[in-house]
Amino acid sequence: MSEQNKISINDLHRLALQELENDAIQEINSDLYNSISKFLKNLKNEKHDGVEGKINQAMIGMITDITSTLLKLRLEKATLGNSNKSVLLDEEKYILDSSAEMAERRETILSGILKGEPYNLDTR
Repeated sequence: MSEQNKISINDLHRLALQELENDAIQEINSDLYNSISKFLKNLKNEKHDGVEGKINQAMIGMITDITSTLLKLRLEKATLGNSNKSVLLDEEKYILDSSAEMAERRETILSGILKGEPYNLDTR
């Protein structure tokens, strides 16, 4: 991993705060989630005892919580529809694509039920 793609817990905290403080989805590094994944993998591979081990586990917990919050915030903004979705990262678009597919399926099923023409799942 190159130096410029490394992330620290401080960087992640700053990104989450910026996302929280703005109504629009913030533009962030397209490699963010890969950087976080590599960071967590490295922390999990480090073996520490005593206080250092507890600090390591606390950092893993904080990174996990901040990442979850950041992703949730960004997806919530995107589903509200008043944000620029072009700044979403590929992972976020992938999640939203499944939401769109679910909405289409729901409408198909509901429409058929309401028209008296139930959708036959066996003929898909």
